[in-house]
Amino acid sequence: MLVRSAFWIGTPHAGRESDLADAIDTKLIPAMRRFPGVQAVHALWPQRREDDPPSIYCQVVVLFESTEDMQAMLQSDERAALRPQVGAAMALFDGRVSHIDYQAR
Repeated sequence: MLVRSAFWIGTPHAGRESDLADAIDTKLIPAMRRFPGVQAVHALWPQRREDDPPSIYCQVVVLFESTEDMQAMLQSDERAALRPQVGAAMALFDGRVSHIDYQAR
């Protein structure tokens, strides 16, 4: 199994916290669940922080069965079509999104 994590590192614009969380939970995540090759998508919201971690606002985790499935998602028209909605969500955010791909064992 492969896991692709998107780390939203930073903070929402003041007063826009619920708008950003809503955009991720109700627009981005449901759309990503329909991408080709995707087995599951979850948004992880920090509840408790310990030992001075980085400022991760949200982590989006996408699960794949194979490298081919991940590549299909990365090259899909569905992913390209979602980019404007990702941009709209990023407009509510002071920070960046970084990705790490993992092999689950």
